[in-house]
Amino acid sequence: MSPSVGDPISIEQARVRSGLRLIVLQGLPSPWSQAAKGILRVKGIEYALVHRSESDPPGILEEWTGQASFPVAMLDDELPRSGWAEILLLAERLAPKPALLPADPAARALCLGLCFEICGEMGLGWCRRLESIHDGMQHDSPSSIAKYLGDKYGYTPESGAAARGRVREVLDVLADRLEAERARGNRFLLGPSLTALDIYWATFCNLVSPLPPELLPLSERMRPMFTSEDPEVAKLLGRGLLDHRDFVYQEFLELPVVL
Repeated sequence: MSPSVGDPISIEQARVRSGLRLIVLQGLPSPWSQAAKGILRVKGIEYALVHRSESDPPGILEEWTGQASFPVAMLDDELPRSGWAEILLLAERLAPKPALLPADPAARALCLGLCFEICGEMGLGWCRRLESIHDGMQHDSPSSIAKYLGDKYGYTPESGAAARGRVREVLDVLADRLEAERARGNRFLLGPSLTALDIYWATFCNLVSPLPPELLPLSERMRPMFTSEDPEVAKLLGRGLLDHRDFVYQEFLELPVVL
């Protein structure tokens, strides 16, 4: 059952509440934010959805959570959780069923390792950011956004040039995984049931091939930034990965996507 999530509240309002509060990036399909929402949805965990508001004082996110990125999960007076794995493990603790990580230690390690290839440093999401930064840095006068993101993601000309190859590598691993599981008669990336890996793939796929406009209300000006023009990526997505993204969204995640 999907959790009851009310209208978004401000960071200032969230700070004086108890319970679970999830601060997410508003207006863009940040896969880290969308994945966190998806995990809580699948587990039926109720939470307060938090957006940065114009009424929030400057610096309130940094003051409260000790960092400036989204998403952040805040549970009562516990320490902030801003890493994708921290948020996933919190959700597993709050609602052990349905489990999104395998119980078997080897299978769990495999799942977390593949999730890192999508969500972690120099993973799929990180490298798609580097690709965009690298393109922006080729102009005579790089934009302030490209410079800001370049600092955030540790951009160098070398890492930017390597990013496209890493994107291909991750997609190739996932396509191989999906084909192997389907040959065994399984519907998911790691066996017969949904895991965190399926949710991360579905949400991060929007960085290479976003859902259609009626399902993902991304402006036409922004959509090219979320679409890979690499023909090798298109071939890899055609090996069942796009179909799997659509299946996971239709069966488990919120449609249309709320940004």
